Amino acid sequence: MVPPGDWRVPGYAEVRTLGVGGGGRVVLAVHEASGAHVAIKYLSEDLRGQPGFLDGFRAEARLLVEVDDPHVVKLYEYVQTPEGAAIVMELINGAPLRALLRAEGGTGAEAALAVLKGSLLGLAAAHERGVVHRDYKPENVVVRADGASKLVDFGIALKAGASGVPAGTPAYMAPEQWAGHPASTATDVYAATAVFYECLTGRRPYQATEHVVLMHLHQTADIPAGDVPVPVRGLVERGMAKDPRRRPASASMFVAELEAVAVAAYGADWEATGRRKLAALAGLAAGLFPMGGGGPVPQVGTTLFKSTLGGFGRSLVGKIVIGGAALVVAGSAITAYVLINEEPVKNVTPVVAEELPTPVEEFTEPPTEEPTEEPTETPSETPTEEPSETPTEEPTATPDPTPSATPTKTPTKVLGVSVAGLSLAASTPMAKGTVSVVTDGVAKTTLTVRFTVNGKVVGTQSMPLSGAKKYTKAVSRDLGTRPCAGTWGIIASTSPAAAAGAVTATSKVAACPTQITDLDVQSVTLDKTGKTATATVKVTTDGTGRIELNGDFAGGGQSSNLPALRLAGQRAYTRTFTHTFPKAVCTGAVTFTASSDPAGPNGAVKREVKANCGVPTVTAIAVSLGGQSDGNGLITSTVRVTTDGPGPLTLTTTYARGEGGTNPVNTRTFQLSGQTSYSVTVTFDFGMLCDTYYSLAAVTDPAGSRGPIRDQKVARCAVIE
Repeated sequence: MVPPGDWRVPGYAEVRTLGVGGGGRVVLAVHEASGAHVAIKYLSEDLRGQPGFLDGFRAEARLLVEVDDPHVVKLYEYVQTPEGAAIVMELINGAPLRALLRAEGGTGAEAALAVLKGSLLGLAAAHERGVVHRDYKPENVVVRADGASKLVDFGIALKAGASGVPAGTPAYMAPEQWAGHPASTATDVYAATAVFYECLTGRRPYQATEHVVLMHLHQTADIPAGDVPVPVRGLVERGMAKDPRRRPASASMFVAELEAVAVAAYGADWEATGRRKLAALAGLAAGLFPMGGGGPVPQVGTTLFKSTLGGFGRSLVGKIVIGGAALVVAGSAITAYVLINEEPVKNVTPVVAEELPTPVEEFTEPPTEEPTEEPTETPSETPTEEPSETPTEEPTATPDPTPSATPTKTPTKVLGVSVAGLSLAASTPMAKGTVSVVTDGVAKTTLTVRFTVNGKVVGTQSMPLSGAKKYTKAVSRDLGTRPCAGTWGIIASTSPAAAAGAVTATSKVAACPTQITDLDVQSVTLDKTGKTATATVKVTTDGTGRIELNGDFAGGGQSSNLPALRLAGQRAYTRTFTHTFPKAVCTGAVTFTASSDPAGPNGAVKREVKANCGVPTVTAIAVSLGGQSDGNGLITSTVRVTTDGPGPLTLTTTYARGEGGTNPVNTRTFQLSGQTSYSVTVTFDFGMLCDTYYSLAAVTDPAGSRGPIRDQKVARCAVIE
C-alpha cells in the first residue's frame, strides 16, 4: 500500500512542483517512455477522502472531454486508483493573463481585443457542446510567448441550464449567477466582457471588499463603459448588460461583433498588432513559464497516452468545485491538449505556472528571525564577569551567519526582460529602443544593452538597476554610419541572468533615402518671340529611390509655376522644362532655378539667358493727330506701330508748327518691345494755335518701309464780331 501523499502516476518522472493549494498540487513531469513534458494535477489526500470530492474530480474530466478545440486546454489521461487520482495534461509555455495585468495594468485596446477573441473562441467551442464555463477570469486565460491566448480550467463547468451551487469568482460573476439561476452561455459572455474591461483599464469593473456589496454592484450599478475607449464601448455595454437576454446569445456571436468593431476602429491588422503587444508583455513574465521562457519543447513521435474514461475516450483539465469553493492552485493555470485513444502525441508545447513568488517569501523570513533570537540569547547566557569575551565572540559570530545567509537566500531574480520600440532614424545613424526588466526583488541588477548591425555588435551600454521590481529604460546609440540594408537590433542581458537568458530584438533596416550627388542646369534658351523658354537639367543620384525635381522660370516681372517631376528607378536623369510667358521678355534676362528633394550638394542651382528677341521689321506706322478749337493748343494724338516680332524698337515723335513741319516744337522718344502691335499716346500744349498749320510726325528705328509718317492740320480760331 502506498503511503498517502506519496502516490505518483505510473510512467512519469516528476521534475518540479508548479503549484500547491488546499485542494491539491500540480507538477511538471516527463513521460518516461517518450520524453514528453506534461503537467499532472493531483487531488489532495484530504479532499479525496471526503465524500463527493472524487466524483467531482472525475466529473471535471467528463465535462471537458466534450470540448475538443485548439482554443481550450486539453489532457492526456485521467488516472484513478485506491491510492490517488490525477489528470495528466500537456504543458504549454505561457503566463496567466493575471500576471500580465498585475505587472502592466491595462494592455491596450488591440491586445485586449486579441485576448477577448481567443477566449471567446474557446468559450464558443464549449457552448456548442452545451457546456458553460462559469468561472472565466484572468487566472484562467493563458498568454503564450507568441501572444496567442488560451482558455483553461473548467473545474466548475456545468451543462447549460443546469442548476448548481452558485460558484465563480465574485469580481466577474454575472447578475444572474449571484442569484443562483441556471447557468447560460450569456453568463460566460458577461465574465469575458468584465475581463475585457480590466484589460482595457487595468482595473475590475466593480470593486468592493464585501461580497454583498459586490453582488449589489453587479446587479444594479451602471455599466462603467465610459472608462473604455469610445470604439469598444458598445462591446462593453452589450457584453455586461444586466439582463442576460440583452447580451450576445453566445460567445460565437460575440466574436462576430468583436471582429466588426475591431476592424472598423483599428484596421484589418488589429489582431496582429494586439498579439505583438501580448507577446511583449508575456516576454516580461518569461520567468513564470514552466519551461523557462518559451524555449522549444521536445517533440514526441509514437508514444500513446490512453484515457481511462471508458466510453468518453478522452479527458480534459480544470478546477474542482468543493462545496461551492474552487480549488485554487497557488495562482497557477494549467494548459493541456486532449489526445484521442490510440492517437500519437505530436508537437507537445508547454504552458503556465505563476509559482516563482513563493520562494521569495520563504527567503525573506529567516533574516527577520535570526537577529531576533541572537540578541535575546546573548545577554542571558553571557556571564557578567566576562564582558571582554562577549564583545569579542558575540559580535564576531552573530554578524557572520546573518549577512552571509541573507544574500544566499534572497537573491534578486530577473523574471523577465523584453525589448520593444526599435526605431532607426531615416537620415541619421541614431538607433533607439526600450528595454523592460522585471525582478522579484529590489536589490541591484545590472542591465547590459548591445546594439548590433547585421549581427555585429557596434556598441554596448551598461546600467545598474535597483530600488524597484520593474524598470523601463529608453536606450539610444549613434551607430556611426547609418546602415542601408540588412538588420539592426538590440541584445539585452542582465546580471543576474534572466531565466530565458539574453533577449534579442531585431528590425529590418529601411533602405537609405536616395541622395542627389549632382544637380546641374545644362542650358537655358529663349526663343525669338521672347515668350517660350526652355531649360535642360541633369541629376545624378547614389541610388534608385524616388527623388523630386523642381524647375522655375522668371523674367520680365513674370514667373512660372511648373509641377514637380518625381523620378525613380535610375541613377542619372536628364529632363527638359519648358514655359511660355504670357508677355514676351525681350529685355533683361530669363532666369531658371532648379531645386530637388532631397537637396543637391550645392542646394538650388540657377542659370540665366539674356533676353534678346531680335530686330523686328516695322510693317506699319499710323499717326492720328488730335484736333483743336478756338485757339486751344493742347493736342492729344495717337501713334500706332505694327511689327513682325516682339523685338525692341525706338519710336520718335515730333510736334511742329507750320506747313510741312517746318518749325519743330516738341520731340519725344519711346522704347517699345515684347509685342507686335503698339499704341502710343502723345500729348503737347502748343499754347495759342490760331490760323496756322500744326503736325505730328512719327519715325521708328528700325525704320518702317515708308519712312517717317506725318499727320498735319490747320488750327482755326473763332471769329468775334
